[in-house]
This record gives sequence, C-alpha cells and structure tokens, in this order.
Amino acid sequence: MRERLEDHAGLAVLVTLLALIGLLAGVSWVVIILLLVAMLFLHELGHYLTARMTGMKVTEFFIGFGPRLWSFRRGETEYGIKAVWVGAYVRIAGMSSLEPEDPVDESRSFRRKSYPRKLLVLTAGSGMHFVIALVLLFVLLMVDGRLSVGRAEQPEEVAEWTLATVSVDSAASAAGLQPGDELVSVNGVGRTTFGDFSRQVRQLAGEEVEVVYLRGDSTHTTVTRIGERLTARGAAGILGLIEGDRILAVAGLQSDGAPTYAQVADYAGRRLGQPIDITIVDTRTGRPVVVEGAIINELVDPSNGVMGFFGVSADYYHPGLGVVGAAGESVRLLAATVRDVVFAIPTIVTDGFGGTLDGLGGGDPVASPAQSVRELEVRRLDTSHPDENRILSIYGVARIGAEAAADGASDVLLLIMYVNVFLGVFNLLPLLPLDGGHVVVATYERIRSIGGRSHQVDAARLLPLTYAVVALLLLVGGVALVRDILDPVSFG
Repeated sequence: MRERLEDHAGLAVLVTLLALIGLLAGVSWVVIILLLVAMLFLHELGHYLTARMTGMKVTEFFIGFGPRLWSFRRGETEYGIKAVWVGAYVRIAGMSSLEPEDPVDESRSFRRKSYPRKLLVLTAGSGMHFVIALVLLFVLLMVDGRLSVGRAEQPEEVAEWTLATVSVDSAASAAGLQPGDELVSVNGVGRTTFGDFSRQVRQLAGEEVEVVYLRGDSTHTTVTRIGERLTARGAAGILGLIEGDRILAVAGLQSDGAPTYAQVADYAGRRLGQPIDITIVDTRTGRPVVVEGAIINELVDPSNGVMGFFGVSADYYHPGLGVVGAAGESVRLLAATVRDVVFAIPTIVTDGFGGTLDGLGGGDPVASPAQSVRELEVRRLDTSHPDENRILSIYGVARIGAEAAADGASDVLLLIMYVNVFLGVFNLLPLLPLDGGHVVVATYERIRSIGGRSHQVDAARLLPLTYAVVALLLLVGGVALVRDILDPVSFG
C-alpha cells in the first residue's frame, strides 16, 4: 500500500511539473517535451519488441534515469518512469559477461542468441527512428509537396508564392503586409518569380513605391519606402557591421524612421574613426541589436554602399503528392537526409565541440571598444552560421520546437523528423554504450567464434572506455545545456 502511494505521489509530481511548464512557458513547450519523450519511448520500444520476438527476457522498460517516479509490473517486466528525462532504457537479461548467469533464464539471455538476432535487437532502436522519420515525411508530403521543391527547379524560380515571413522594421512591415498575403505588383511591375522580385527590389533602395497585394479575396494598395541593407563594400567601411545588416539608428543622429545610408554618411563625415553606437537588424538573427563602439572608417557612394531590402520571404505552395508520389519521395528524402547527417557528424564532432565551448567564453575585459567590435565582426563574418554545427541540449531542441510551433504543425513535424534521423545515425556510432558499440562487440564475438568455439568479450575490460564515452557525453551535454540557456540558439 505504501509503495502504491509513493508511485502515485511521483506521478502527481510529474504531472504538476508539466502543468507548471505549460502555464509558465506555454502549451507548445509541453507538446514538444512529450514529443521528445515519445521518441525515446519508441526507440526503446523497438528494442523491446524485437527482444521479445527473438525470445529474450526483458526485465525492465523505463523512460528516464535516476530515482523511480512511477512503475508497474506485468509478468516478468517492470515498466515505469524515472526522474531524469534525458534517455530511456530496456534491460535485457545477459547483455554482457558482467551479468551473473541464471541457469533457468540463460537460454533466453541476449548472449546466448544467434548473431542475426542480436543484430536485429541492437539496430531496432535506430530503425525505429528511421521509420518515424519516414512516416513524418510521408504525412508532410501528402499534405504539401513543397519538400520536393528543388529537385527539378530552384524554389526562387517558382512563380506561385505567397509571403512566408515579414521582417521587423522593414518596408513590408511598414506597408502592413502579413504572412499569407500575395503580392500583385511592386513599383508597377507585375507578379513574377521571387528571384526576379528580389533582383528588382535590390535596385530600389530608398525609393518610395506602390505595393498592390491580395489578402484573401480583397485587393489592397499601399505605399512604402524600400529599405536599405549594407553591401559588402558598405559594410567594409564600418567596423563592427557585416554585409546584409540594416541600420535602424545611429547615436546622435535624428531621423524620421531608420536613417538612410546617405544620412549616415552626412552625419558621420565629421566623425570618421570615432567610436559610435549603431542599432542594426542583425542579418543572421533578424533581431535588432546595438553594436557599441562601431567605427566608421570609410563611406562609399550610396549606390555601392547599400542595396534595396523589402523584408519578406516566400512560401511556395505545392499540392500534396498523393499516396504513391509521397511514398516514393519520402524514401528519397529520407535517404538524402541520412546521408547529410552522416557526412555532417565529423564536422559536428570537430567544429561543434569547439564551437559549443567557445560560445561560453566571454570577451576580453580589458579590450578597447574598437577591439571588441573587431572581434564581433570577425565572429559574425562567418556566414556559415556557426549555430548550424553547434551541439544542442534537449532544452535547446525543445526551445527550437516551441518557436517552430508558432509557425504551424508542419515545422514542428519537420524538426522532429530531423531529430529522429540524427538520433538514428548517432546511436549507430561504434562507441559503447551506444547501440553501434554493442553491434561492434557482437560482430567481433561472431568473427572470433568462427570455427565452432564460442567467444565472449570480457565486458570488464571495456568499462574504462565506456565510462570515458559516458563522461564525455555528459560533459558536452552539460556545456551545451548551459550555453543553450545563456546563449539561445538562432538560425536566423
């Protein structure tokens, strides 16, 4: 009776915690957390089902690690939830030589099964991730075929598009445009491809133009002034800014709205070489930031210093592909995604570890403002977007998922698809305690057993390597968590 009360108390704490997260952070956070937990569950379900199917004894099936919050027993297996949701596990009898032999259950132990059966159980977790990713791709392609765009043509050359996003402090936002609107004409030029539209806008920096657009069944006409963003030449003369930045304000310069490059040049002409605070819209994040101590060293002609910026991105509508089309395309896209993840992992290991650690480092406290701005410029001039190779914690993934939820279910499902592919590939890395490490051990034992003499690896000799890998993963995970809290990830 006491044990049941403790189980219910643990479950009540868990439900209360999720409810608090929903109240404080939003329901989308709870949904993303539950989706991530569902992935862990399905991974272990793959191991569990194949172990049972091949006649192995499964003694435990738990979500999480650490203290037990809630559990129940059915037959020979205990199922439940533990406190730390950073993983899950299925305990199969006789996984290694360290487990004592029980003569009664030895015939059902993992170590006594054939190599093909071992391989099936060990790869079933990653296999489940790939199946989940395939199902998600199929569902997305059935509803919207945009994922297949780019196979035969570049997306920016597709004529059918609407507004996907509207940037802050842009010509589009000033005109009152919203995602879902459809542009009819800009500056008298009729509807065209997004690529042609972008090339047209670049030539209209600072000009007042008429914009005609559709919202639903209604046609609207408005007037707005095309914004400016720095070219490479324009940014080169301002220490601290990079190509694509948009200037919103300059300390001491009075202007009606964002100043033009010509106004900045006139104001800064007498202040060349002096530190000055400039408010910009960061080209990487799309967010306003203040660059303190920027230094204007050179000013060029506005026609070379800036290009036009309207402030929208395109959403390409493509009808669902149908069952047959979606099935074939989902397989192709899954294979391509797996390939991309496989080739990205070495970069993540080499650059991601360093990038994650570097992100925690502070600037030089004795550096001059000009030096600080130079360091900022060098870091931000890395247009490969360092965050793309940055290692994320579970919190970081959940944060991205919660933000993606604001753009609709499709973005969330696409994120979950990528996470599943990464976990599927990562778990097959040939390192203990990952599934791939167990595959290597089982394969080695099979090779050494050729000739009729059974060979079993002494698991005790592998413990130092296993502990080292676990320690490294915990260290990197901890650092990634701290950085995700202090420096939230952004892909722009």
